[in-house]
Amino acid sequence: MLGKKKVRQENLFFPACRQVTGKHGLLRDMNAHIDFTPFRERAAAYFSDVGRPSIDPAVMVKMMFLGYVFGIRSDRAIVEEVIDRDSFREFIGYGPEEDIPTHANFTNWRQKLGPQVFKDFLGDIVRQCEKGGMRLGSCRLFDSTRVKARASKDSSAKVELELPEQPGEYLDAFDWQSQTDKPEDDPRYGKKLVINTNDPEARLIRHGNEPSRFVHKAHFEVDSATGLVVNTMAGHKSDHLAMVELLRQESRHVDSIGADKGYSAAESFRELEKMGITAFIPVLDHSNDKGSKYHLDDFTYREGDDTYICPGGNALRFVCIDWRGSKRYQAKATDCSACPLRSACISKGMRRTLTISADRLLIENMKFYNRLPKYARVMRKRKTIMEGTFGHAKVWCGMDRARGIGNDAMEIQAAITAMVIDVKKLLCRLREASPGAFWHVLRLLSWIRRLPAALQAVLEPHITYTRSELVKVRLGANHPFILEKGTC
Repeated sequence: MLGKKKVRQENLFFPACRQVTGKHGLLRDMNAHIDFTPFRERAAAYFSDVGRPSIDPAVMVKMMFLGYVFGIRSDRAIVEEVIDRDSFREFIGYGPEEDIPTHANFTNWRQKLGPQVFKDFLGDIVRQCEKGGMRLGSCRLFDSTRVKARASKDSSAKVELELPEQPGEYLDAFDWQSQTDKPEDDPRYGKKLVINTNDPEARLIRHGNEPSRFVHKAHFEVDSATGLVVNTMAGHKSDHLAMVELLRQESRHVDSIGADKGYSAAESFRELEKMGITAFIPVLDHSNDKGSKYHLDDFTYREGDDTYICPGGNALRFVCIDWRGSKRYQAKATDCSACPLRSACISKGMRRTLTISADRLLIENMKFYNRLPKYARVMRKRKTIMEGTFGHAKVWCGMDRARGIGNDAMEIQAAITAMVIDVKKLLCRLREASPGAFWHVLRLLSWIRRLPAALQAVLEPHITYTRSELVKVRLGANHPFILEKGTC
């Protein structure tokens, strides 16, 4: 049965917390401006109408919030901090004599509700931010980050699986989230897949010069106008596939997106064109081999025999269609070895090769978008907003390491991290709103001073009264300056 926490008279139970400031003041602002009751309504479907009342869902999600706001990684540590701190008890609505929910309740609640309830509540938080004055734009930014899993590559739990010989045994042992996550469908891992039985859904990945490690992957969709995280996803899907799936879940109007070159794929470009969305993504054009100095535009296509003529006059003939569906053309090694333009055409290799994508027209359209002035603006925003969002998530919200095991736990962690970031942005805006309005009125008064003298004479009494009222608001009606001067 779904329970509900009774409202207490907090001034009787927390008389010593009147002067709390800093981070603890943030909790009071959060209680004042954020409504947690939608989470209770979403969780109600998972409880029976009869039986013993449960812990209030709003209390549980508030305690989870505490762990992310203050960087407390352990459920046990969250409970211990709530027991010791009056400000934490005040935030969740518990008095000094009441028993706090135990750490086991967190695991039960996460497994019972699943990640979708938390993602839906993230949507509720975004709508509350919109009501608070944070108007979302029509451009979305995408990026992903790797989160260290609770699994070590040096432990005895690491095993290697031969995928072609035993895919059925592997899939029977480990339940993967979606079809695209099946290891035999992922060409990046070859014939062997290394897993850790402590967290079988984590992947062993090596990035750059860093040592390989087991990680999960979190995808964020962020609004470019406000910096709010509007949706999240966890999983080992390719970046461009995750981006398309997040856009399909979008309920608001989106006319453009921005992402890095990891999202450059003809498949995603095609889907974005169907949605009517302009993609500002650096295009990875495979029509020119790496290091080659002559581009495809420098070659002439001869339709009669399906060949390309290079700047030196030699023919590049059709060879094959690769795994991407692209057509490959190659010149003869003897022609390239005797060509006087070899040094300007080939950096390494025996012959010149051209790879022509099946989506050539689509790629050219993407390149056209990248020449628009908006492309540079979107890329600057993507760099600052996305890097800042992930930096805040990892440094302050503990997203540098997974809090749980499995992809569902990663989904919940990403969703709550996004909620905390959005709530902080909303509270910062609300704190800045009042001084901003004050200075806007002062600017208006200074503009009135520029009007003709006859009109100023008519407005002078109103200007004087408005300025005095503004000073009273800023200093307080009982300020010595107000009592002495009366008006200003």
